[in-house]
Amino acid sequence: MKKFIAVSFVIAGLLGAMNLSANAEINKTLKTNIQAIRIPAGTTMKLEILEPVSTAVGSVGDEFSAMMKEDKIVNGKIALPAGSIIRGTINRIVPNKRLSRSAVMYFNFDHVVTPTGRQIPVGAGLYNYRELTLDGGVYQGGNYGYALQQNWKTSKNILSKTIDWGKGTGDNMQYVCVPIGAVGGVFGGAGYYAGMAVADLFKKGNNVNWAQGKQFEIMLVQPLDIPLH
Repeated sequence: MKKFIAVSFVIAGLLGAMNLSANAEINKTLKTNIQAIRIPAGTTMKLEILEPVSTAVGSVGDEFSAMMKEDKIVNGKIALPAGSIIRGTINRIVPNKRLSRSAVMYFNFDHVVTPTGRQIPVGAGLYNYRELTLDGGVYQGGNYGYALQQNWKTSKNILSKTIDWGKGTGDNMQYVCVPIGAVGGVFGGAGYYAGMAVADLFKKGNNVNWAQGKQFEIMLVQPLDIPLH
């Protein structure tokens, strides 16, 4: 009986040791498999869009791809090399409207394709983009107020050109032609501004058009773990 108990303890010990060894090997394998470089939230990335997108012809759900322009280095290591691809979809489109109100397009950045071919979900939004709504949509050209600003710039340009015309008539004539040009420029510019101000009340705003090769920046809103294996 004592021998049986002793043998049982030996067998149990061997089985326990084998189990511990197996668990250690599994843990080692898992640890190796999950090694990754973490790109922290708040990191910015410069991208270049690879195909044109537009509110004029695009639809919600359309996919797009963008290429990283620079290596993303973390702790001295390249987490994502230049040329890596980030893919996304058009999430929402608000069409352009009268009163010169621009269309608005919302982008959703879905995943990044690593050099090893893995697709890693990414949480990011546009960063440092001038024509961006408060809720993250992209517009182009603004609204009626923007249209009036553009009209005012054109009106001033008309005045400037008429004055330049007067100056270009020569030393003897410019003293006569500059005032005439200025008066003509004032009336011409004012007429243009007033006419366009009325027209822009009924005109639709711009569509959002991003041509192939357009560069922009995004910022990670969540950490991005890039596996090493």
